[in-house]
Amino acid sequence: MSVLAAHIAAAQEMERVGAWEGAVLAYEAALAEAPMLAEAHFNRANLLRRAGRHHEALAGYDRALALRPGWAAAHLNRGAVLAVQGQDGDAVAAYRAATRIEPRNNFAWSNLGNALSALRRHQEAIAALRTALLLAPERAIGHFNLGNAFTAAGRPAEAAQSFLAALIRQPDMAAAAVNLSARLRQLGQPAAALQAAQMAVSIAPALPQAQMALGTAEYDLGHFAAAEACMRAALAGQPGWPLALANLGLVLSAQGRLDEALAAYDAAILASPDEVQALFGRATCLLAMGDYARGWPAFAVRFKMPGAGRRGFRQPVWRGEPAAGRTLLVHAEQGFGDTLQFVRFAPLAAARSGAQVVLEVQPELLRLLKGMPGVARVMPRGARLKPFDLHVPLMDLAGVFTPELAASPYLAADPSLVAAHALPPAPGRRRVGLVWAGQSRPDQPHAYAMDRRRSLRLRDFARLAPLCRAGGISLVSLQHGPPAEQLKAPPPGLEIADGLAGISDFAETAAIVAQLDLVIAVDTSTAHLAAAMGKTVFLLSRFDACWRWMHGRRDSPWYPTLTVFRQERPNDWRGPIEGIFEKLQ
Repeated sequence: MSVLAAHIAAAQEMERVGAWEGAVLAYEAALAEAPMLAEAHFNRANLLRRAGRHHEALAGYDRALALRPGWAAAHLNRGAVLAVQGQDGDAVAAYRAATRIEPRNNFAWSNLGNALSALRRHQEAIAALRTALLLAPERAIGHFNLGNAFTAAGRPAEAAQSFLAALIRQPDMAAAAVNLSARLRQLGQPAAALQAAQMAVSIAPALPQAQMALGTAEYDLGHFAAAEACMRAALAGQPGWPLALANLGLVLSAQGRLDEALAAYDAAILASPDEVQALFGRATCLLAMGDYARGWPAFAVRFKMPGAGRRGFRQPVWRGEPAAGRTLLVHAEQGFGDTLQFVRFAPLAAARSGAQVVLEVQPELLRLLKGMPGVARVMPRGARLKPFDLHVPLMDLAGVFTPELAASPYLAADPSLVAAHALPPAPGRRRVGLVWAGQSRPDQPHAYAMDRRRSLRLRDFARLAPLCRAGGISLVSLQHGPPAEQLKAPPPGLEIADGLAGISDFAETAAIVAQLDLVIAVDTSTAHLAAAMGKTVFLLSRFDACWRWMHGRRDSPWYPTLTVFRQERPNDWRGPIEGIFEKLQ
């Protein structure tokens, strides 16, 4: 046996028994004998790559390719090293070289797709991964990679199909079940998401990501104690995981255990100071506790949440200082209810600043809010802005003022609209407005799950039927959207008129509310509207109440005429509805 052959044999034997360093040295000895031996450079580079010595491995692949440019495996492995180093553009070039040399190499196409996805070149990534699957259709990891690419491209339905295909081919792929659960949740299918997460946990009970997926699914369905157990199991498998700590804070907060929730959020922030979910959860927890001094400054983190859409104004933010002779833009954010709750502060901002206040709101609120005291102009969001000197997001005004400073009521209906939308006479009866469901947003998983927990069906109000039959109340629907279709088949004895027929905006809704004696509503914009008008409001609140209704309170510092009827148990509306029934008798 020649000296070269002996070195190569020694290297192969050491590699077989896992003596990696010895194998590297043996290949180096072989290369000292034959520096032009491409295979030795390649094999040594593979060992260096396995040892995490990426720069040396890359140099080895380069030397192998200099000697044999058309070697697909060397291009492929070189691309893998570049990808690990975060050089995805160079990795793409290496993988493409491999596919040109070996067009039927599914590993080259698969790696190319993953690298393109990392570069957010989504269509190219999907095309490459589909090519890989054409070459190896039964390869579960190929379907899994395609699912990840569809996820990155914002195509959750196709991603879910790909993860399901991966599970069909490899039923013990826990990561595919975890990702399938996340996509089903994103598609507004919480029950199916729960099943996928349960599958993940059955495959890998100790996998923290599986426990996290199950906890998230349980939370969406209002199973807060079960969600807490899952988050703690995730933390047992990965102690100090910031996202798991943040989610633990969320489920503790949902159960009203706010001190414990704060501790979990603080632990998450200590582990990862930029953990946005923990920062946001901590802020809302403080607000729910009535700790406005710390809560409102912390609430500024809302603009870092996904989809928050901070306005990119160059003008400075108004913080409460005098600004006479200047123009202050006060701009609405988030939903209708938020605008209606916080617009009370616009006149105070005008009075304190001395500035000309321009109020920018959703178009549907434009007519209602025109003529607010101290507001020079109200304009619809989306219209072209005229020059201004300062700006402030509407909800930031709560950090400058307090609810008690604002006049209440602070909204009123236009008398001409009240006359135009006069309700039929109801002599001797109390007119009661009813809102039983919120706006469903299937494209926003957290909001969609929350809406399922806050909304009822019209049939849940069957307990009010005796009051309708006895002539005590006259029910008027204030329900918007698809849930209003339930009026076509109301429960027996529940007589309810459609008060929003022909209504186009909040100014006309206010005209209907002005004619009512009471509004019963779930946590929606209509509840804010009625309370801002000074109407008596019975608010039906889910167990995990929104921070604005505060912890453990039936009254509200925001609305003196509002009473909260809160669930005593998650997903159980019997107690709140019975409480309202007793009040109405």
